[in-house]
Amino acid sequence: MNRFKNIALIFFCTAVWISTQAQDSKRSDKLFEEARKYYVDNNYQAAIETADKLLLKDPEYADAHLLLAEIYKDIDSTRLEIKHLTKAIEFDDNPLIDFRLGESFYKLGMYSEALSFYEKYKENKNIPEKRQFLLACKIASCRFALNSIENPVAFEPTNLGDEINTPNDEYWPTPSLDGKHLVFTRLLKEDGRPQEDFFMAEIDSFDWDNAVPMSEVNTADNEGAQTLSADAKILFFTACNRGDGLGSCDIYFSRLVDGIWTEPQNAGAPLNTSSWEGQPSLSSDNRYLYFSSSRPGGKGKKDIWRIAFNGFAENGTPRWGKPENMEALNTSGDEISPFIHANNHNFYFASDTHVGMGGLDLFTAEINENGQVENLKNMGYPINTYKDDMGLTISSIGDIAYFSSARESDNGLDIFSFNLDRGLQPRPVTYIKAKVSNKATTEPVMADIELVNLNSAVTEPRIEKADEKGQIMLALPVGRNYAFNVSEDGFMFYSQSMRLADENSLTDPFILNIELEPIEVGAEMDLYNIYYETDSFAILAESEPELQKLVSFLKNNSGLKVEIQGHTDSSGNPENNLELSKLRAKSVVDYLVENGIAITCLQSEGYGDTKPVATNETVDGRRLNRRTTIKIIAK
Repeated sequence: MNRFKNIALIFFCTAVWISTQAQDSKRSDKLFEEARKYYVDNNYQAAIETADKLLLKDPEYADAHLLLAEIYKDIDSTRLEIKHLTKAIEFDDNPLIDFRLGESFYKLGMYSEALSFYEKYKENKNIPEKRQFLLACKIASCRFALNSIENPVAFEPTNLGDEINTPNDEYWPTPSLDGKHLVFTRLLKEDGRPQEDFFMAEIDSFDWDNAVPMSEVNTADNEGAQTLSADAKILFFTACNRGDGLGSCDIYFSRLVDGIWTEPQNAGAPLNTSSWEGQPSLSSDNRYLYFSSSRPGGKGKKDIWRIAFNGFAENGTPRWGKPENMEALNTSGDEISPFIHANNHNFYFASDTHVGMGGLDLFTAEINENGQVENLKNMGYPINTYKDDMGLTISSIGDIAYFSSARESDNGLDIFSFNLDRGLQPRPVTYIKAKVSNKATTEPVMADIELVNLNSAVTEPRIEKADEKGQIMLALPVGRNYAFNVSEDGFMFYSQSMRLADENSLTDPFILNIELEPIEVGAEMDLYNIYYETDSFAILAESEPELQKLVSFLKNNSGLKVEIQGHTDSSGNPENNLELSKLRAKSVVDYLVENGIAITCLQSEGYGDTKPVATNETVDGRRLNRRTTIKIIAK
């Protein structure tokens, strides 16, 4: 009898245990479903409280840990995400949890831990093809990051100081070509409402003056992410949610006219679309505007594009070419904050998908004359970290970079500068700053300016116009030779040779006061871009732009009779120099006749070294003495 009671008791206890477990499981499932619904409704706090309540009763409920991990991922609490993924993997052998742990550790810059979980997940044989590619990228990024930390680049950022930075956020610094101005965005908080406006600071000796607001451009709306033309007279920038916008964010522009910035206008289609466009960067020759866009036809979410900028129409609106996707820069992710250096060759941008340290990393690349991308590489640690890094700009000299950071957290985002590692420095740029006037009256002349890259068979001459004050500023990337011409109807034209092909370091700017001489009998112009073979009168091909300029001048002033004069420096034998100068002058006459100029309008003479315009004791002086002169002898 006792034996049967004992057996019955065992069966009773077992049944009660099974029933209790089933009830607990049902209660847990009900709580989980409740937490899941809160999550779907974006009620994260209620979802967390419900899941935590479940785990107090059932700490081994893996799905609750996974749900909490998902919530903490969404609200960017990565360490709590890792905590619950680590718990979940104790009770669930789903290999995808390994991948999720790899992602979480990578997001925190814990590359060794991330690599371990990525490689563990890699052992799984049923990885979807799309994730296989992502996994390979993340493993490569972890290895790159670990190597970069062991081999850091030079990076010692300096805060630009109280003249630039305030307790507000300052970001997106843009230095002018001559390095004397800095335009940036400041986030003001007036009446509790955030307001982005532009500010400009000017450097005085070695210190920045207090930044002042660009009142003509700033509006009651937000303005930011700007780019400045080389002459600091065109501003392109990003503005969002405006009444005249084509998409969520568009690119706008303003122009400096008579010392005042014009009212900002939408830059129009096809630059702007119904998608997001922003973060413009204008090449220093005004040929291309680079920008980021989420428009259809790209490779990823946000891509980097460029579009030909063909100046302004008569009504003042920009004229655009066809947008071009910079495919070699773009990935399936986001590529943003493009910056084309003033040399129009070195390019910088941010990407969250190229191999890097995590988040958005800064990259550098080179763009050749055909628009092809070359030598793309990550800028390295500690410029890049596991956090988002973007918004880098670089001085025209190429040695100083500007960026914004919250590394001094009490002040929010501040603008910093640092000296670029030599391996990251772009080829430096110098510049021409010229003022053109009428030699007879000293009045300013709005002359046509032509700059020809003599080392390129691809690049078209750059043609600009001096402003109402006769002023012009142009970027000159070193490593190339240039012909610089200034012309205006009724005047002799001005010619200057700028030989920078052998320069690889900073060169002093060309500060020119150009006095155009009215076309009168006796007027002369010296041409410095007609070149000959050494000790020969054979004209070199790079003389073509200057000679064609002369042909046009004579055809437009067909009543003139001119003398073509040859001049040399004092090197060598005077008799030989005299003969060579005569032969060279005759070669120019022959070229002009072949190009349609009547021989009756031309005569030639050589003067050897008898009419110097500078000393023959220096290299620069001798260069100035070697010239071709055009003198009007009759009208």
